[in-house]
Amino acid sequence: MAALEKFARKWAHPDYPPERVDRASLAAAEKALGLSLPEDYKREILATGLPDPTMALLTGIVDRKVELHDLSSLLPPEHLVRVNRNPAGTGYPEHLLEIGGDCMGNSFAFARADLQNGPIESAPVHFWDHDYGTTERLADSFTGWIASYTAPWSEGLEYHSF
Repeated sequence: MAALEKFARKWAHPDYPPERVDRASLAAAEKALGLSLPEDYKREILATGLPDPTMALLTGIVDRKVELHDLSSLLPPEHLVRVNRNPAGTGYPEHLLEIGGDCMGNSFAFARADLQNGPIESAPVHFWDHDYGTTERLADSFTGWIASYTAPWSEGLEYHSF
């Protein structure tokens, strides 16, 4: 099972399925932004869609004292373009491409430099803390990052575990 599908089954309510993403809108976003999104990221969101996790994810992270930032949302392709097209003057780091966020307004991102030279299999995922203006590398790939939310720490928890 793909990492994002496993994430969606564990943390998203089945009555609210992941938002579907089509290949054409993803290609249009890449063209508008002038870059190539990582292949693992594209495979995962095309196969699964964009899940909407419940508060159980945040509750589980906090209750089990896990060193993870909660994932509240992943951006659909049209939002990728809207929020990343002109970052200058917004306070958002120009070297990052936001792909999602947590419950506190911080963001998950790829480094734009990793996406400039044509198709790549994967790229590191970073966390940008808007309060402190700091960036932290979270994982070597989108798939690895998403898999961290369904790692052994989460055993026994589900979307309704809060």
